[in-house]
Amino acid sequence: MNTAHTEMLAQWAPQRQMTLAQARRRSSTVGLLRVVFVACAAISAGVIIGPIAATALSSNGQQIDQVAADEVITMVNARFTGRNIAGDAYVITAAEARRRRADSSIVDLINPRLVDDKGTEVGAPIGVYYQNSEYLDLFQAVSVRDSDGYEFDTTAARVFVQQGRVQGIEPLSGNGPLGDVRADSYEIEDDGNRVILRGNVNLTIYPDGPETTEEDGTEE
Repeated sequence: MNTAHTEMLAQWAPQRQMTLAQARRRSSTVGLLRVVFVACAAISAGVIIGPIAATALSSNGQQIDQVAADEVITMVNARFTGRNIAGDAYVITAAEARRRRADSSIVDLINPRLVDDKGTEVGAPIGVYYQNSEYLDLFQAVSVRDSDGYEFDTTAARVFVQQGRVQGIEPLSGNGPLGDVRADSYEIEDDGNRVILRGNVNLTIYPDGPETTEEDGTEE
């Protein structure tokens, strides 16, 4: 080996060592970048997939939707049925019913109507049904009609559905086969077989019926 060749090897050896060191550093840097990239990818995947997985688990068809405490349970075309102490069936219907949050057995009704087996019908624009106590409060233009043809109008009434009894503290007016009646308060018992009138009672009886009396008056 000549002197020139020896000098070239001497110069190349340090450069080769430096190049290997740089390569090792570059390899370490690349490895670190790969670890960081994988970690970022995992985090990103978790951010995207996490909500999707949570939604899928919560909507697996076995979850029961619960009504919040501040929501009101509303029923459209509500219907309540039962039997009174005499065994007669009754039906309470309403265009809309809303159970109260504080007590779900108390139901506010829109256009309530009660009908029983004997043909008695009681209705009003608004009402409140107390299921546990089994009575119905009616307000505004309350109308009471029974199978015998009597019709009464008042502004408030309480119907005890189990007892077949109607009670009112507001003035009542009505008419029927026997005549016309007015009173400050009233009570209808035994499914209409007994009527108790109180306060400024005004009763007009037509022995032959209102229509016959009118015809007699016309002839005169």
